[in-house]
Amino acid sequence: MNNPVVLSKGCYVGSKVKEHNIGHITTSETIFPENLTSDWHCHENPHFSHILSGGSQEIREKKAEQQMAGTGLYYYPGVVHQNVHYRPGTRIFNLEIEENFFNTYNLAIPPESLMYEGNAVINAGGLVRLLREHYYNDECSSISLEQLCINLIDSNPNIERHYPEWTRQIITVLNDLWDEPLSLADLAAHVGIHPVTLSKYFSRYFSCTLGEYLRKIKIERALVLIRSNKFSLTEIAYKCGFTDQAHFTRTFQQLTGILPKQYKKI
Repeated sequence: MNNPVVLSKGCYVGSKVKEHNIGHITTSETIFPENLTSDWHCHENPHFSHILSGGSQEIREKKAEQQMAGTGLYYYPGVVHQNVHYRPGTRIFNLEIEENFFNTYNLAIPPESLMYEGNAVINAGGLVRLLREHYYNDECSSISLEQLCINLIDSNPNIERHYPEWTRQIITVLNDLWDEPLSLADLAAHVGIHPVTLSKYFSRYFSCTLGEYLRKIKIERALVLIRSNKFSLTEIAYKCGFTDQAHFTRTFQQLTGILPKQYKKI
């Protein structure tokens, strides 16, 4: 690997077609030519992305993975990677947050481990709401973006450093069993703690109930299916474990701030 390119504020792989700068927050949309191969690069600031269409293969030091439309991603500052084989029509929404934002609100930068956490609920944790505000871009967007960035950071807890081991285990269990009937006792048994302990502390660590977290997992899966353009919304609702499309639509709007059909058109 040659010396990697360090992408400073507002610099991305691809061409920018829309950008907004609000305080220490930058949002943008980028587009990519088919089969582009990027330089090895890293980001100067914490960076989130949501793939709107297309995708690429991303290569990191120890692994390579395909990134699909509808996926939410996080990049810790300084972690080197390369993107290859961009698919036709690739569009990506970018959210960049400068260090001063974290200092101002006394927030910890999400850890590097979040980059590799395939079970993270980044989209349903607030990234799609930020995407919506990027396109609204009205007189209320500035304060909304600040609040939504705080919520996004807070919705992905730093279990790497501060939380007990069962918090990492419960995320895996919920993602593995998300489409099965679950009881509090079942989940507690899977991670080896008392049901009362799970009930008492889950909301403290994850800022939501177990049921709410399961709904976020279902919406994460639905976003990828919507961007694939292979299924109707009714089919997606059933594939993601909702009893009907109306229930799916209500949950989707509650978590993302927009209707599934609106998200599909972005």
